[in-house]
Amino acid sequence: MLKMLRLLFAIITASFGLYGMLSDEFLYAPLMLLFMGGTMPVMGIEEYKNNKKVSASCLVGACLFVFYTSVETMLG
Repeated sequence: MLKMLRLLFAIITASFGLYGMLSDEFLYAPLMLLFMGGTMPVMGIEEYKNNKKVSASCLVGACLFVFYTSVETMLG
């Protein structure tokens, strides 16, 4: 289940990134960041299950930063 969710978020993130690169229109960059932020806690949960707690906490910290950046970009 987690692998499928991670793959879904990664495909959506890559799609928004590829669209931005090809069209030079970065209107959807905050959505790309939002889905990238969705990918990171799933990866953190997988790392936590593999007893890699330091890596999991770094991923969750990065996720919080990406979510903050995404919301700040959408609102401002």
